[in-house]
Amino acid sequence: MAYVLSGRKCGAVRFEPDSGTVQKESMTKSSKMTSNAIENGSSIEDHVYKNPEQMQINGVVVGGMETAEALENMWRQRDLITYVGRFRESNLIIISLKLDADKGNRDGCAFSATLQKVTIASSNYIEIGGIRLMSNQDGVAGIKSSGLITTSRETVTEGAYADYVSSYSRQSNNGPNVRKTASYNGMGR
Repeated sequence: MAYVLSGRKCGAVRFEPDSGTVQKESMTKSSKMTSNAIENGSSIEDHVYKNPEQMQINGVVVGGMETAEALENMWRQRDLITYVGRFRESNLIIISLKLDADKGNRDGCAFSATLQKVTIASSNYIEIGGIRLMSNQDGVAGIKSSGLITTSRETVTEGAYADYVSSYSRQSNNGPNVRKTASYNGMGR
């Protein structure tokens, strides 16, 4: 079985008998739960959200370091990768890469790579169609736009305005406006 990491920027790395192999694949799917402390010392868990999926691959590179250099280039370039092996995943990034050289594999190395799933977001396009823009609303009956001020073309009668002003001039019946006896005159005893 051939294991392949193919990137958009850096090309593909194929693990075949003459270049190496992937010995182990691990998929990690986890969630995080929020906890909020309450008065008696316990906590309330009120929301769960998924962490990005991670995948760990371990293997060996033989017959030269070109494959290891290609993996390192994918990590350095932050290349968006598709992995095909026993698991098949796309939209992955190498977030951790470990290369181990030892005397048992003089022309190669062992490797361990952690790949993380990337959530790619894009903006939605919404057709505006029949919605009227504010700049086109100047002709609406009774309203005229004057920059940030919207004025009404209708007039207010003088009597209505005078009643409005006098409502603020009347004394309130909610209590006295002046104390009848002073409680403290500011002088010491």
